[in-house]
Amino acid sequence: MTSTSPFVTIVVPTHGRKALLEQLLQSLYAQTYDPASFEIVVVHNYSDDGTEEAVKQWQSTSPVPLQYVKKHNNTPTPSRHHGGTHAKGDIIAFIDDDCIAEPDWIANGVKGFQTSEGAKPVGLVQGRTLPNPAHQRRFLEKTVSITGESIFFETCNIFYSKAAFDAVDGFSAEFMDKFYGEDTDLGWKVRKAGFDAVFQDTATVYHHVFHVSFWKWLKEPLFFKHLPYLMERHPELRDFMWHRYFLTAETAYFQLFMLGVIASLSGFFWLLLLCTPYLVQRYKSGSAMPNPMLRVIRIGAGLPRSLFTWYALVTGTLRYRSVLL
Repeated sequence: MTSTSPFVTIVVPTHGRKALLEQLLQSLYAQTYDPASFEIVVVHNYSDDGTEEAVKQWQSTSPVPLQYVKKHNNTPTPSRHHGGTHAKGDIIAFIDDDCIAEPDWIANGVKGFQTSEGAKPVGLVQGRTLPNPAHQRRFLEKTVSITGESIFFETCNIFYSKAAFDAVDGFSAEFMDKFYGEDTDLGWKVRKAGFDAVFQDTATVYHHVFHVSFWKWLKEPLFFKHLPYLMERHPELRDFMWHRYFLTAETAYFQLFMLGVIASLSGFFWLLLLCTPYLVQRYKSGSAMPNPMLRVIRIGAGLPRSLFTWYALVTGTLRYRSVLL
């Protein structure tokens, strides 16, 4: 019997994560979606860690078509673009190699394309992404949590109709060598092309929780240097920024914090009061920590990271002549 389910192409960019990739594939093999109605395309940004040999071995036992493509890219974006451009499916599902999908992930993602009651066809469906509950949480970590509609359209868990993806020519060439912003750009291109975007909280994946060094944790905000460029390309994004020209209230208050510190060095000690909004905001944003002392420590540890964030945003503002601080 021929399946009536939309055919789905799952695109997985990977680099140097053979063990994590295998965990992802196992979760995809366990999907409740009709195995005859989806394929998996692994696009390997080549790493000499045995990934190529492992995928070719997994192909022999895979219950669904498993394609392997070897590329030599600088970022994941060309890998995702290649997979999406050559997808056979009516729907393209993007998921990262450090994620694990719940069994109904594909089925619920596909349902999202039938939820819109408006005149616009659904062009993309965002899923829910949570830190893997089996992993230990630490202060210095890297993971992803998306529990509602996101303006950034993260590709760790998102579905696009092939028609929408092709209508905007996939990922923009300007982002092929950038490590940040390509997914946001694609999502907004699709929305502005006349397609609707919906959030499907039942299309759930669990993201790996990486424990990172203090230095790596500090440097992570440097990717924000491309955010001012996104504001220039998609002015609609400014409606979601804090007072349009600040990334968040915290980044705005950090400007006051620095002004207060600099002014106090010139003898105007009373201007240290300008530091207060930032300190209060940092304390409030640590509400997940029940221990007040840990929240105070978090303020001190966050200061250098806030400085890195400020540097990235100022650099991007000057480079792209688009203000975001």
